[in-house]
Amino acid sequence: MGERYKMITKETKDVLAGKYGKTTKPVDPELQKKALGDEEPITCRPADLIPDELDTLRKECAQWIQQDEDVLTYALFPQVAVDFFKYRQAQQTKVDATVADTENGSYPV
Repeated sequence: MGERYKMITKETKDVLAGKYGKTTKPVDPELQKKALGDEEPITCRPADLIPDELDTLRKECAQWIQQDEDVLTYALFPQVAVDFFKYRQAQQTKVDATVADTENGSYPV
């Protein structure tokens, strides 16, 4: 188009905004203004802007927790973790919840 940096990727914009942390060399302020527009760049540690969710995640998976790593597994892979926890529980109790009749309290032999 004849104009340099007219189109940039989202990731490049995020680097210029400071979402990946501080760059090793200072960013050209003119380029940063052109890429971000009115958006203010992040000057603090980006992780400080993320809300703490550990207690919330611990409450969500409380019925499955057997060790501390279970909370981290649930945080990283919520859908897969629940299936794994159900499988682990079935192996430990020798009761498969997918075939058990929970309404009548019976289990096929």
